[in-house]
Amino acid sequence: MLDFYKGMDISSLPQSLSEGMQVKDRDGSDISPFELLKKYGVNAVRLRLWNQPECVPDAKGYCNLEYTLQMAKKIKENGMSFLLDFHYSDFWADPANQRKPKAWENLSFSELEEAVYTFTGDTLMRLKEEGLLPDMVQIGNEIRSGLLFPEGELPDYEGMVKLVNAGIRGARAVADPEQMQVMIHLDQGGRYSWLHEWFEKAFEAGLEDFDLIGLSYYPFWHGTYLDLRDSMHRLTEDYGKPIFIVETAYAWRKSDKGFIDEDQICIGGMDATPAGQRKVLEYVMHLVAELPRRMGRGVYYWEPICVPEGDRGGWNENMGLLDENGCAMEGMEAFRQTREEMELAPEGWKRLEEQLKASEGAVGTEGIRSGENLLHNGCFSEGSDGMEDWCIEEKEEGTFLSILPEMGALKVQAVKNFRFGIVNNVMLDAEGCYGISVEITGVDTTGVDVRLFAENDGQMREVVIHPGEHSRAVYEIRNMTCRAGLLKVGIRISSPAIYITMGNFKVRKEVSRETDVLYDCAK
Repeated sequence: MLDFYKGMDISSLPQSLSEGMQVKDRDGSDISPFELLKKYGVNAVRLRLWNQPECVPDAKGYCNLEYTLQMAKKIKENGMSFLLDFHYSDFWADPANQRKPKAWENLSFSELEEAVYTFTGDTLMRLKEEGLLPDMVQIGNEIRSGLLFPEGELPDYEGMVKLVNAGIRGARAVADPEQMQVMIHLDQGGRYSWLHEWFEKAFEAGLEDFDLIGLSYYPFWHGTYLDLRDSMHRLTEDYGKPIFIVETAYAWRKSDKGFIDEDQICIGGMDATPAGQRKVLEYVMHLVAELPRRMGRGVYYWEPICVPEGDRGGWNENMGLLDENGCAMEGMEAFRQTREEMELAPEGWKRLEEQLKASEGAVGTEGIRSGENLLHNGCFSEGSDGMEDWCIEEKEEGTFLSILPEMGALKVQAVKNFRFGIVNNVMLDAEGCYGISVEITGVDTTGVDVRLFAENDGQMREVVIHPGEHSRAVYEIRNMTCRAGLLKVGIRISSPAIYITMGNFKVRKEVSRETDVLYDCAK
């Protein structure tokens, strides 16, 4: 067992190399990926496994068992720890997507259990026969909303737990915990109440014993660093399981094509620079290393070995640890730290802690400076249920609404993946430029899509919302030229289980000519 797992998920490496990626050291000299990792202290690698990615054209056949065997051999040859992540899908599995493999689509529930058991055991046995048995194995990827939908979709904990238990039994049939430990992996690392509820209900439904808790923590999605600290400390006390952060990352530059945008960088609380990226990684490592009784075991950066590719955008554009020339950036230096160095508060930690505490409960300043609010009941205070003039456009099962009078807001929350839409209509007396605004709090994660929209005379404008939990941010559509007549405004959500509050809706005649904007998310 390693003193501290300084890891990376490099599942996409075979594909990136086949597409011509070249990796360079910080001085610009050529270096192989594994040489680079070892030079900077990386001692652990995580790989995802898809069932039959050949069934999904976008997967291009990667992350199947054969690629996993090839990569596992390199991991072992370089003396690194190996964590295998079963997605139990032919392509991505995350809180928003837990699709069954094509080969399992028509199975009965008992047949599905058997398929999970057999696939897990057969895969691990093949690795064991090759001398490539993982040190740790995940039964599912970010399964806070369940896995193998619809049979394992929450809130059906009984169904989910039976499937997870099948995976655990398949792993245990191949190796005991002394040889290979079993991990349960959830997202929302900074939100203790959600994680605690999941584990409590899963144990109540019969979840079999496992060895490790794995969490995803992205600071632009999963709460503040203080939230993460609180969550991990409480989980270790509750369940006595060592904790890993098996996914984390941060942007090294701002980009219109990047995986996260300027609003999310604002929520993340750190500059999108190579230095800022390094600090985020150092903060997360510190928080894991400082857990009592050395219950914090390690941190894995998700897909850092990637290079921006022209106009492709996405993750490679601003989330890896290589710059546009393929050169390693200073974030790699974070992996040189020893556990003892991580345990010491990093430079600036106390300043950051004070900043985060001061920001909690802050309210953004509204940007539209104009006349009276033309929208009725924007604070959900009228009518017997607070919903006068509002129309629910869409509301899926498992979605719950609450009026929060003290906030003048509507809270929407769900226990499963859901879609929701709410609208209000305004009759405009005259043509002109109008602004639409709303105050938002809530949570974000993979697959969350929340939008403020406005429709008038055939035109539609919308703004993407990134909910933040510790401040009320004002999102606005500005400078919308409307004809006299009906203006339809509202919020549409398509998301895994989250909550969001919305209030102080306004429609007012514009006096400025600025564009759509989010105001003061950092204040």
